[in-house]
Order: sequence, then structure tokens, then C-alpha cells
Amino acid sequence: MIHLYAFAAGLAGPPPDGVETVGMGRVQAVFGRSMGDTRRDVIRHGRVLEALLEHATAVLPARFGERFPTVEALEAAVAARRGQLEAALARVEGCVELAVRVGRDADDSPRRRSDGREYMRARLHVVAEEDALVSSLDDALREWARATAVARRPASALLHDASYLVDRDAVGEFAAAVDRYAAAYPELAVVCTGPWPPASFAEVS
Repeated sequence: MIHLYAFAAGLAGPPPDGVETVGMGRVQAVFGRSMGDTRRDVIRHGRVLEALLEHATAVLPARFGERFPTVEALEAAVAARRGQLEAALARVEGCVELAVRVGRDADDSPRRRSDGREYMRARLHVVAEEDALVSSLDDALREWARATAVARRPASALLHDASYLVDRDAVGEFAAAVDRYAAAYPELAVVCTGPWPPASFAEVS
């Protein structure tokens, strides 16, 4: 059984131990054999993707568990989607993914009062303030991002949960923009993680 790790372009150097590649045009499918579904397998999948990020100009991570019965079946799948895969690889060429999450202390939310109208007025004010805070951050970060994937606002203390496709050369500027925002709003918890392989932008249309 063939376990697909990713599609890549511009792969330089040998793949990690136990990893193989098969190519067609600019598309290289990166795969392994005999992977299971254990926690160890999930960790290995992630480590292979991180290694690819260091050795390829473009990486499209595959979802964990995407498998093919034979190498020939994998080659046939690549051939059928070659144009789409090449276009998707071009979209993420030279880029990594950075994730940004912003949270507010739950104690900052308005207290429910006996007057429901007053409570709703206070809550609407807080929501409008939060939306303005998030917009100011998102606008600043989009200047350094090629694309953005924003998660639907969860029912939690998170105000913003988004992934940004950033040119590798712009990672420092992107991180600096996050740091400036965090310094300007110390009441917020701002976390930036990455760089990661661009899994949020790996959809092949």
C-alpha cells in the first residue's frame, strides 16, 4: 500500500529515509510504504512534510491517510490531475504557511445584568470593538500574504484564527507585524506559529 505524503516541485537532494518519489512534469509525488494509522505514523507524516519544506520550492501536503494500492495507481492519479496539480504548486511556490490566533480573556466580556437591553447593548459594543481589532490585524498581515484562510469564528475566547500563505522571504516582516500588533494590544493573547507546509492552501481545484 502506498501512503501519499505530498506533491512537490523543485525537490532537491534525496528524500528522507523510507520516502520515495515519482515524477511527471513538474509534479513529484512523495510517498512511503506500509504506513498505518498510529500516533507514530501521524508524527512521521508531519516530519516528512517539514523535511520537504526545506528541500522543495513548492509543497502541497496530502491529507493523512490518502493511499493508493500501487505506484502505478498513484502515477495514474497524477496523470489525471497533472494540470491542476501544476497550477496548485505554482500558487504555493516559494511560500510557507503561518498561523495567527488572537484571544481575549473571557473575563473581559460584559457581565449579564438584570436589564437584558443594557446587556445586549454592551455585548454589541464589545463585538464591534473586537471586529475592529481583528480587522486591523488582518489588514496588516494581508500585506505580507499571498492568500489567507480564515476559520469561522469559534464559540470560545478566540477572536481570530487564520492561516496566511507567505513568501519565505517575507516571513520576518510578517512576524514583525504580528509583534507590533501584540505590543499595541497587551490585553490580547496573540500567537503566531510556523512556518509550516501550506496545508490550508493545498486544495486542488
